[in-house]
Amino acid sequence: MNGRKVLLLTASPRGAASVSRALGEYLLARLEERGMAIKSLPLYPALGDEKRLAELLAAVDLCSLLVVSFPLYVDHLPSPLIELLRQVADRRAGRGAEARQSLAAIVQCGFPESAHCRPAADVVRLFAAQAGFRFLGCLACGMGGAVGGRELKGTGGVARHQLRALGEAAAFLADDREIPAGVVERMGRPMIPRWFYNLAADWGWKRQAKKFATSARLKERPYSEER
Repeated sequence: MNGRKVLLLTASPRGAASVSRALGEYLLARLEERGMAIKSLPLYPALGDEKRLAELLAAVDLCSLLVVSFPLYVDHLPSPLIELLRQVADRRAGRGAEARQSLAAIVQCGFPESAHCRPAADVVRLFAAQAGFRFLGCLACGMGGAVGGRELKGTGGVARHQLRALGEAAAFLADDREIPAGVVERMGRPMIPRWFYNLAADWGWKRQAKKFATSARLKERPYSEER
């Protein structure tokens, strides 16, 4: 052990089926291999539970590196994560520089392109600056649906770029160094051809529509200006 502690905070309501959890846990395992003491906590069970929330906030205080892994909701962070970050910032207000802590993030989305994650990555970077964390970077990827509820190692070659990027990022994070741009770029590479991902996603929408008897309404435009 190198004496440094890493806390993974997963901000997804999907529990064990969460893509954010799969990505975060893979990075956590690579950090443990490099001598860091690891801890993982989900955000959602702590909501509305004062005891669990206090445990989570205390764990944030004690870690050397905080890793936040979350799904993109439209183009932003999940609102419960925003509320937690506000609490963390308030808790750290006025704290001196004696407690050196770093922050990194993982964000994934269902869109084919990882570029949709950039605004959320900027929000986390700004939070880090305001709350007194040293920001080490954000790993963003699209096509989260290609992973589904599987462990990353069970995806075969689908997530090969992401597996390599997370492993490379761990080497830098374990040494408290910023994730290089090349690693960030690798994380954002497409998992599968875009046309195939769109085909699968379209099939998924139609399957869900059939399940809920709304197939005839897929082309409705309720907020269109057309009358």
